[in-house]
Amino acid sequence: MNKMDVAAAIITNEQLECLLQKKDLGYPWFPGKWCFFGGGIENGEEPLDTIRRELIEEGIPVKNIRFLWQNFYEDRTTINSRNGLQYIFHAEFTGRISDIRLNEGGGFAFFARSELKYVPIVEHDLKVIERFYDSLRNQS
Repeated sequence: MNKMDVAAAIITNEQLECLLQKKDLGYPWFPGKWCFFGGGIENGEEPLDTIRRELIEEGIPVKNIRFLWQNFYEDRTTINSRNGLQYIFHAEFTGRISDIRLNEGGGFAFFARSELKYVPIVEHDLKVIERFYDSLRNQS
């Protein structure tokens, strides 16, 4: 099993809709599923630097990036497996959808919380999204 720590962002707009990207059908991990923007933490890189780099690479304008929590994740396919820590951040989207320059994947969209149950989302990312929205409800 390969160890790979990752940084991922819950990116929300003013309506608290969540921005997700769709993996293309040729991607080895979760083809056709929706997931967070983010990526692997490179050697010597801090998780915050990783998420900043990833969001810049995709042209996603955000403000107020803040660390939320970390959790263990594990992914398996028929031929590969990986696990590690997933560092979760929240960021507020500040631009227009046309600002985003998708460098990989099959698409992206904002989803309202009520829509998420109808979207094929990577299981561990869905759990994180649910925890995020539950934490907002608990704050009010």
